[in-house]
Amino acid sequence: LKMAEDEAKQEGSSRMAQLPLPVTVEQPGTLIMLLQSPEQPVTLSAAKALYQFAKDGGEGNEPEIIMHLRGALGDGGGIPVVIKLLTKEAWCGADFEVQAVCLNILSRCAGEAVADGRLILRKRNGESCQADKNGEEKCRLKTVELGGLKPMVEHLKSEELDVAGKAAYCIACHALDSPVRLGIHILGGVALLLQLMSNKNADDGVVNQAALALSTVLQHVEAKDELYRLKGMKVLIDQGLMSDSVDVQENAARALAYAIEQEGNLKDLRRLEGIDKLIEMLAALPDTDRVPNDKVRQSVSFALSLSAFDSECRTEIRMKEGLRALSNCLASEEARVQEEALMALANCAFDIPCKQVRKLENAIMRNK
Repeated sequence: LKMAEDEAKQEGSSRMAQLPLPVTVEQPGTLIMLLQSPEQPVTLSAAKALYQFAKDGGEGNEPEIIMHLRGALGDGGGIPVVIKLLTKEAWCGADFEVQAVCLNILSRCAGEAVADGRLILRKRNGESCQADKNGEEKCRLKTVELGGLKPMVEHLKSEELDVAGKAAYCIACHALDSPVRLGIHILGGVALLLQLMSNKNADDGVVNQAALALSTVLQHVEAKDELYRLKGMKVLIDQGLMSDSVDVQENAARALAYAIEQEGNLKDLRRLEGIDKLIEMLAALPDTDRVPNDKVRQSVSFALSLSAFDSECRTEIRMKEGLRALSNCLASEEARVQEEALMALANCAFDIPCKQVRKLENAIMRNK
C-alpha cells in the first residue's frame, strides 16, 4: 500500500511538472509575486519575463513599460525580492541561472546605458547627464539602500564566470556616485575585480565588464589607493591594455587614467612602460601594424592627458613620438577623439619652449 501511494505521488508530481501554463501578464507586479516561488523553473521563467519588460526598446526610445517596471521595482517592493534572489536565502535556493537574470534586471533598471564610459566622460566635460531618466537614479539608490551592493560584490567570486561578469557589469551601472564607489571598495570590490580580470578562464566579455567596473570605482580616491596596494596597475596593463579586444583596451585605459591620479600608480605606469603601450594603442604612427579604433583612441588620449600633468611622463611622451601620434589623432572624424587628443597635446605642451610650441601648433593645424 505504501509503495502504491509513493508511485501515485510520483506520478502526480510528474503530471504537475508537465502541465502547460499559458499566462498573459500585464503588470510586472504579478511577476514579482512569481519570483517568490520555491520552484526554480517558475522563478527563472518569471525572472526572464520580468527582464523582457526592461529589455524591449531601442536606445533613446524606451517604451513606457520600462518606466512601469522601474516603478514596480523602485516603489512597489520589487527590488528587495530581486536582491534576495541573489543570496543563499532565495526562495528557490541559490541558483546561477536565476542570479544571472536578476543581475541583468538590476543593471537595466539602474540605467545600464549610463555605465558607458563615454557618457561618464561627457559628464566630466560639463555636459548634462540623463542619469535619472525614467527613474533610473531612484532604482540605483534603492538597490544600494537595501544592501544590494554586497551580493553583487560577492558574485564577483562566482564559479560561474558568466554570473561574475554580469555582477561586474551591475556594479558598473551602480557605481556612479562617490558613496557607492566607496561602498564597493570597502566590500573588497577592487581586489575581486582585479582577480576577475586576471582569471585565465574568463573570456573577453567578462574581462571587459571587470575593466568597465574598475573604470567607475577607481574614480574614488580610496579605491585608487587600494589599487596601488594591490599592485593593480600591472593587471590593468597586462590584462587590459595588452588585450586583443578593443573593448577591453578601451575600458582598461579609462580605468588606468583614473588610477594614475594617485602618485604611486603613476610611478607604476612609468615603471611598467605604460606610456609606451598607450602611445602604441593610438595606432597613429607610420610604423604601426595596429588598426585604428576611435573608442580606444579616445580613452587612451584621456589617459595620456592625465599622465601629462607629471613632468617625467610629459618628457617620455615627447621622447616616444607621443606628440606626433596625438597630432595625427586630430585627423579623426570622431569629435571626442579630437577633443581628448587636443587636451593631451595641451597638457604635454605645459613647459615646452616657445619655438617648439609653434611647431606643435603648426602640426595641429596641418591635421585639422
